[in-house]
Amino acid sequence: MSVFQSFRENYEYAEALGAISIVGLSLSFLGLIVTIIHHIKEIFQKEEQTNLTSVQSRLCIYFSLLAFIITFVSGVQNSSRQIDIEVQTDDRTNNLLDSDEHVEPDRGSCTAVAALLHFLLMTTFMWNSVNGTQILIQKMRRSLPPLWTLLSMALGWGVPALIVAITLGVTYRVNNPLGYRQEEFCWLAALDKNKHFSFEKPLFWGFLLPVGLILIYNIVLLVYVSIKATRKSCFRKSFLECFTLAVLLGVSWVFGYLVLVTSGTMNLVFSILFCLCTTTQGFHIFIITATTPTFRAAMSRSVQYLSSARPIRRNTRMRS
Repeated sequence: MSVFQSFRENYEYAEALGAISIVGLSLSFLGLIVTIIHHIKEIFQKEEQTNLTSVQSRLCIYFSLLAFIITFVSGVQNSSRQIDIEVQTDDRTNNLLDSDEHVEPDRGSCTAVAALLHFLLMTTFMWNSVNGTQILIQKMRRSLPPLWTLLSMALGWGVPALIVAITLGVTYRVNNPLGYRQEEFCWLAALDKNKHFSFEKPLFWGFLLPVGLILIYNIVLLVYVSIKATRKSCFRKSFLECFTLAVLLGVSWVFGYLVLVTSGTMNLVFSILFCLCTTTQGFHIFIITATTPTFRAAMSRSVQYLSSARPIRRNTRMRS
């Protein structure tokens, strides 16, 4: 995830954070695969509509996160970027010459990768909020609205698609793709001509702003559900419940915003926490799933099946 700190030119710890990201994303990839398989099997065994809806909303989170990891690892590096050349400046004004501001037309898939990453991250956060809202409704012992499934689909998939479409429409041009994305990485543009972070670039208003609003909503949900859980259950149970909800709500992305506003040692600390927590989110989801009774029961059945199949194979070999 070090690419998300790429608004800082020549970021000092980018290589080390990149290594942490690869390890964390690999664990998340494997964890999400197992979790998705388990929940798909669980869907066919569910009879209560409420539980089925909850599993479906979580599956949308897991699929979005898994697709993001695959796209990020395979396509975030821009393989078709322009060859770096020495930039010439006007000695009198220290400004770039017009000839050096030329940007070649879009000629690769980098913009498509940036848009896909943008969409998948937004869908992950939106489904986090949808799932959190659904948990809150269930905590209040109220049934879900009749059109909840359609509403959740519109919020989870439709709102991110609208945000990406607006961002592309406002900033992207075929003859100047860098209005939407960066040159080095297939991710949203963040810097102005002077290599300073710009609030006018799509990274801020097309991603950081909407995600920030979602995170505020998710944190409010987390605090409210945590208070309810602490009053009604023991500390251990309430802690696990709150930790599960925090992972599903993506609260760890708050560290990413702290990276934006800090410098020096604190910036390094928050950068490490951001990489560790966000890249291993899928693995945390797997650990949470592995502690559920349904997962333990499924694993127990699998072990019993394997242990019963071994004697049959041995008997078959002895007869032959």
